[in-house]
Amino acid sequence: MNDSFLFPDVPAALKEQPVTSVFLAILPDQAAAERIARCAGEVRARHGLKGAPRPTGRFHVTLHAFDHAPHALERSVQMAQMVAAKMVKGVSPFEVRFDRVKSFSEKKSNHPCVLVDHEGNEALRTFASRLKSEMGKARGHFAPHVTLLYDDAVVEEEIVESVGWRVHEIVLLKAIMNQKTFQELGRWAFEV
Repeated sequence: MNDSFLFPDVPAALKEQPVTSVFLAILPDQAAAERIARCAGEVRARHGLKGAPRPTGRFHVTLHAFDHAPHALERSVQMAQMVAAKMVKGVSPFEVRFDRVKSFSEKKSNHPCVLVDHEGNEALRTFASRLKSEMGKARGHFAPHVTLLYDDAVVEEEIVESVGWRVHEIVLLKAIMNQKTFQELGRWAFEV
């Protein structure tokens, strides 16, 4: 799919249902996704959280979110496809690892409880920094994380069993309102 990054049917597909987000991401392999799901269940039980864990198929690390306003959606998707095709050139697969869990508590309620790393994932951080630069976004902090669930309670940072996987591609995803899965709009393997 690397050499074909414009999908003529994308605009029609985008108009089918209300989109909540369009973003480039990395996805865990099935074994890692299952370990993440177990971690979510354990954290939920240990802290008495009420929020439902995300479905296994929705675990991901967001690299960059795009404007998904109706008037800009088609252009944003085309830009994402072009950037993704360019970004994978000369990139070797790399490992990611997450070994902590905590809540992001900037909001008053419905806090994301996330899997994070403790000063690691340098290859992922470098890749995300290159992507941000390619998008013309020089500022902003990239905090690699996988959202496990949302809950009103705040979980303080704690060590959990490490979960990792080998990253060899990036994926463009569309989240659709009130659905528990993503629609894939493109996938690009790293080209060394």
